[in-house]
Amino acid sequence: MFSLFFVLLFIFCLLCLKDCSFVVNLHLIFNSGIYWLFNLDVDYFIVFVFVMLVLCFLFVYNYTGHYFCYNYVGYELNYIICLFVLVMGVLVLSGDFLFTLIFWEYLGVVSYFLILFYCSYLSLRSSVITLVSSRFGDVGLFILFAINSYVFFLNNIVGLMVFFFIIITKSAGFPFISWLLEAMRAPTPVSSLVHSSTLVAAGIWFVIRYDFLFFYDNCFIFTILVLLTIFITGVCCFFFIDLKKIVALSTCNNISWCLFYLLFGDVILSLIQLISHGVSKCLLFILVGDVMSGSSGSQNVNCVYSPRLYGNWGVFSLSCVVLGLSGVPFLGVFFSKHFLLNEFNNIINVFLLVLVFLCVLLSYLYSFRLCYLISKISYSVNIGVLYVFSPSFIIYFWLFVNFFMVCLLNESVFSSLYSCLLLLVFQFISVIASYCFYDSYVFSLWCSSLFGCDNLVCFVYECFFKLLDIFCLFFYRWDKYCINLFIGIGNSVFNIYGLMVLNLVMIFVLFVLVFNMLILL
Repeated sequence: MFSLFFVLLFIFCLLCLKDCSFVVNLHLIFNSGIYWLFNLDVDYFIVFVFVMLVLCFLFVYNYTGHYFCYNYVGYELNYIICLFVLVMGVLVLSGDFLFTLIFWEYLGVVSYFLILFYCSYLSLRSSVITLVSSRFGDVGLFILFAINSYVFFLNNIVGLMVFFFIIITKSAGFPFISWLLEAMRAPTPVSSLVHSSTLVAAGIWFVIRYDFLFFYDNCFIFTILVLLTIFITGVCCFFFIDLKKIVALSTCNNISWCLFYLLFGDVILSLIQLISHGVSKCLLFILVGDVMSGSSGSQNVNCVYSPRLYGNWGVFSLSCVVLGLSGVPFLGVFFSKHFLLNEFNNIINVFLLVLVFLCVLLSYLYSFRLCYLISKISYSVNIGVLYVFSPSFIIYFWLFVNFFMVCLLNESVFSSLYSCLLLLVFQFISVIASYCFYDSYVFSLWCSSLFGCDNLVCFVYECFFKLLDIFCLFFYRWDKYCINLFIGIGNSVFNIYGLMVLNLVMIFVLFVLVFNMLILL
């Protein structure tokens, strides 16, 4: 497995240095005379994404057997995971809107069955919420395909709505954050693959593949939504006690950073952030899954068996991955984040600058808090099982992949002493604040509802059931009810000819209504 990893990494480096790209055109002519041309594009971007997809798949495929103790349940789940990876791979290769639309739909259907794997009521509810949320993006993509086929211009309002639904829904941005937390009902191997580096990366892939900024150059609204998503997920991560949901919110946070890199950085920088985060988050889900499995499946921080109780190596691995994802100096995504912040030295908009650095501070805050929660023995149970699936030194090797990738870029703006000191101060404040408030319940009510995102889901749910109650009136047997009114009343003629009498009454009522309408006219 690890030999294959190094082979893939070597091929990846060669392709990046060579900067090769090619397009495969496939022509289909149906019996009805319909002609369909679709493209399969392969370039450095596709190579990046495929390396991430294959690496995560190899880890998860082996971890699934370990997670289910190598019984038949794990093999059944692996079949669906293989189908998901196949669909995702073909989607990544697609180069036209129709081909993308088809496999975008398949991706949503397969992810629906992955979340529904446990076949419980909560799994059903979560899978339905995920499917309905993804429908918004599907409709947006369908509209975009229709516009591309028959219209040669894109209205600003229509473009804003279309790209908003396509990008924000798949990337779990505000206000569609809730579906990713609901998707945590799926088995942990599914979360480590689907909800860390593949499904949530589809929005980033779409922006890069179809050059969203070429169609719609007004980035202000998307910038506000991205920063709002980073802020909400960062604050909520600081107050959640569910390990799996904390990691899921961290995914929303980092994917939003990838979008932010696209808006204010460049494609290569966003791609580097996406690859570094995708594989690291897959490993983090695996490590957290072992902690929960050793605690009889508990996800609550207060009910898990602390990794410190069976050695410091597990705590060290978890802390390294978490801190690498936050961007502490010289680890993980620090280099790509540092590269972006250098560009903000010449930003005139003070409000934007303060908001960006506040989001960076929140990233450090929830990361240090998660490290405290993992290592705190007083908040853990005393009985547990050593349940370890060790990805070996790949955890530590991947912390420095970001450095080697960023070294390929030319840094044109050197960071000032002020920016460097500010980052160090942020990290120091984060350590102190995380230690003092990591078990605080301040703003817990707001954070538990994701600043209203969960309330929005509940509101839609209530409206749906009220509509069902209203529509049920149309299926009510009014004729049978009216006939029953005549049973036992008056002569037996009504019992025998009840239906005929009812028809005569209804004809009379309709005649009166039509007559009154004619008079009014």
